[in-house]
Parts: sequence; C-alpha cells; structure tokens
Amino acid sequence: MIKISFEVTDEPPRLVVTERMPYPLDSVWVAQTEALYVQQWWAPLGYQNTEISLTLEEGGAWRVLQRDPQGNQFSFYGLLQEVEPKRKLVITLTSEIFPESTLHITQDFAATEGGTIVVSTYEFASNGELSAYLDLGGLERLRGASARLDNLLGQLNS
Repeated sequence: MIKISFEVTDEPPRLVVTERMPYPLDSVWVAQTEALYVQQWWAPLGYQNTEISLTLEEGGAWRVLQRDPQGNQFSFYGLLQEVEPKRKLVITLTSEIFPESTLHITQDFAATEGGTIVVSTYEFASNGELSAYLDLGGLERLRGASARLDNLLGQLNS
C-alpha cells in the first residue's frame, strides 16, 4: 500500500508530497509516464480521464481530458521541462478552469530496499494560489489519485 504524506510551506509557497511505494522503480516509472497507465489513475476518486496525450521528452506536451461525477468535462495540460528516466520529471500543469495559474511540479524518483519513493514538489506562484488549491480539496484529490495508482501498481506487480 502506498503511504502518502504532505508538507506545506509558505515561503516559498509549496506543497511537497512524499509517496512511499512497495513497488519496483521500473513499474512506478512506467505507471507515471505511459499514457495508457496515467489515464487509469491520474484523477481523484469518482473522476474519469476520457482522453490523454503525453510526449515523454523534454519540451514534450501533455494533456488530460477529465470528467467529474456530474458529467462535466475539463482539461489539464502542460509541458515536460525535464525528463531523466527513472530519476526526475519536471512539468508544468495548467487547468483550463484556472488558465492564469500554472503549477511547476518536480518529481524525484528513488529506488529503495522496500520499493520506490516519489517526492513531488508543487511550486505555486503565490500563497493565495496555494491556499486556493488546498481549499478546493487538493490534498483529498491527491490521496484519491494515489489510491488509484496503488491499485494499478498492485495489478501490474501481481
């Protein structure tokens, strides 16, 4: 089971998400970078990804079209700024609902004796954007996506 923890800082405005996964680094990397797998888990519980495109190279674009439980659709999109296979991803994330706000996310991957640790650092432009993210249920959404990732990785590694 994935163990997830959060740390919020005001200066600079950041959310650091640490996921300790009892799965091999190879599986975690594939689940986090292959569109077929990302489509299955990268959404809060109750949401569905209906389309996804992902170009896994520096400068590559990604986009996810997502449907909420009420049937509303919206997209998230961004660029891959840095790709170091099985070590690091740096991406931007913009929601079409809040197009003036772009997150910068750095994910560091590390193999451990018991599996893999992924540390994702979400950098916000301001404390107001961080507060809004948290107020709109950001942590619960991340927990839901992590639970879905755990389920997928369990299937891939059984």
